Amino acid sequence: MELKFQEYIYQLLNKAHYEYDASVKAWVGWIKNMPGVYAQGKNIEKVRSELISALEDYLIVDLKRGRKIPGFSVSPRQYAKAR
Repeated sequence: MELKFQEYIYQLLNKAHYEYDASVKAWVGWIKNMPGVYAQGKNIEKVRSELISALEDYLIVDLKRGRKIPGFSVSPRQYAKAR
């Protein structure tokens, strides 16, 4: 199950948008259609690392709430049993 979770996160990371924001003097990154999945850092690598953390939190909360996650193959019940 863990590998599927990681694969899903990396698929989402491929959809991330990055840009330099001069107003905060940092790189920022976000994933469309995923409210709250946003990160900023001194370089893209740091932003990517922070996005991974934000995605993990976002997905775990959705799983715990029993929400269906489009494109994710593990049901919330299977996730709960694996924990």
